[in-house]
Amino acid sequence: MGRIGIALVLCVALVAAGVVWVNRYIDDEIERIPRVALTTSTTTNNGTNFLIIGSDSRAFVDNSIDQSAFGSEAEEGGQRSDTLMVLHANGDKSFAVSFPRDTWVTLPNGSDAKINAAFNDGPQNVVDTLQQNFGVAVNHYLEVNFETFGDLVNAIGGVPVYSPYPMIDSFTGLNIGFPFACNVLDGGQALAYVRSRHPEEFRNGRWQDVSGIPDLDRIARQQEFVKTLGRVAMERALDDPTIAPDLADQVLPNLTADAGFDRAAFDELARALLGLRGGDSGVEFATLPTEGAVRGGGQQVLLLDKAAADPMLERLRGNVVVAPTPDTAAADGSATTAPAGPRLSDVQVTVRNGSGKSGAAGSALQELANVGFVPGQALNDSRGVVDRTEVRYRSSDAAKAQLVASYVEGADLVVDDSLSGAVVVVVGKNFKAIAKVQTPAADAPAATQTTLSPEAACTG
Repeated sequence: MGRIGIALVLCVALVAAGVVWVNRYIDDEIERIPRVALTTSTTTNNGTNFLIIGSDSRAFVDNSIDQSAFGSEAEEGGQRSDTLMVLHANGDKSFAVSFPRDTWVTLPNGSDAKINAAFNDGPQNVVDTLQQNFGVAVNHYLEVNFETFGDLVNAIGGVPVYSPYPMIDSFTGLNIGFPFACNVLDGGQALAYVRSRHPEEFRNGRWQDVSGIPDLDRIARQQEFVKTLGRVAMERALDDPTIAPDLADQVLPNLTADAGFDRAAFDELARALLGLRGGDSGVEFATLPTEGAVRGGGQQVLLLDKAAADPMLERLRGNVVVAPTPDTAAADGSATTAPAGPRLSDVQVTVRNGSGKSGAAGSALQELANVGFVPGQALNDSRGVVDRTEVRYRSSDAAKAQLVASYVEGADLVVDDSLSGAVVVVVGKNFKAIAKVQTPAADAPAATQTTLSPEAACTG
């Protein structure tokens, strides 16, 4: 729900920023947002931190169908945060990190628990937990719930999702049947899709569990859904400007915010998120790197991978500012001198683990950050174990990819125009090391062209 929270605010921010005549209307809607008394940080360091929480309150459940899909407040033991996200808003250098719900932390009262339990004692407890465990200060707070998300998806007419096989999740009520491939989900099915932790797909004549690492896989699914949701909302707004008030009506009064969240804070949030309307620019998404473990009572939890997480947390603290890639033309259209090539600080790198060795992605990401690249995410590769290490990149990022490849020993360069921003290093079985001294980029292997994936074609 962390990225769902981003999605809710994103859609209204995109529309409000793009349709000038609704400005006064948005002012009125912001005044209607319910407030919660919080002690937040009043100082900023190269940006503003928004804590965005998805509450799993079931207060809206009033029938057997909703209870089957979501459970009741009594059954679920009260309200918790499904996941949470911190967005460091800083214009086109904005950065957002999701904190998995099973991350093991020390609460302000001294007890240890999963981070989603911090919300049991209210939002102030979450704010204090982030400061105490990760050194991340919060300037503003936004909270959304299940019901608001479904209403928003319905308001824009549904969101397309790619699924090459029929997919179900009996826990959330997800049911993507025939026909399949590119499906437009309504509010209820969209919520079931992004909340799914136990998805099954019908392959080779039988249902197969494809959950992988449930919490982390779900975060990746939510991230892709948010990008599509933002694009669809903008397209609808351009086609029909009257949708702006409808979206505002669906979302803003159903948020909860800190008392200091005003129009200036809303505009700052909008500036950070506007780049997402193109699907491949603006705010960068990442997931806090963690490692699996077992703690008190036999709980399966996630422990912070400090080495891999530190570069991300430094960016949330505002101690690292990533400059956008320099343009080759001046603002007035006149030509300027093109740079000789990208700098390390111009290149964001995500690492996927296809080596079969635990922790390989996080370690490689840290080494790349140490030599000067901007760290993205550390994930598992969806293909499982991969024989050869790859540097995957969009065709427009060839120079960046060659720079990355010069540091990754034994890597093949692979063009992949379905990517959305970062250069991706897939650590394969043949991975040796990240070079400490750059080798000539001209020695990098020749690129192999790939076509746009069906999934990218579906979601845009």
